[in-house]
Amino acid sequence: MRALVRHTVYPVKKPLKHCFKAKKRHLFLLRSNIVLDASPGFSILISVPKKKIKKAVARNHIKRMIREYVRKNKSIILSKAMDRNGFYHLSITYLWEEEPTTTLLEEKLNAIFQKL
Repeated sequence: MRALVRHTVYPVKKPLKHCFKAKKRHLFLLRSNIVLDASPGFSILISVPKKKIKKAVARNHIKRMIREYVRKNKSIILSKAMDRNGFYHLSITYLWEEEPTTTLLEEKLNAIFQKL
């Protein structure tokens, strides 16, 4: 259960469709694109594939837990964006086949957001 982090720095704004190309066995896939010389901030895309989690209730629960984590810890992302003077486009793809506990999810997300 590791997290895969990929960083791409673009001088101009690129859409989030470039974020999904790797197929690794990790708990999360975090892709980050940063637009330099923009007002500091971030946008986030959360994906929980139906192929991994079959029930919609479970997929929605995972997305809610991720959104809640981001809401509580958005200062981490904003401080990283301010340090680099850019706007982050983040995409988080859940790649595990079981529903995580809240503590495990927070621990893994904390680790990958520290690597931004």
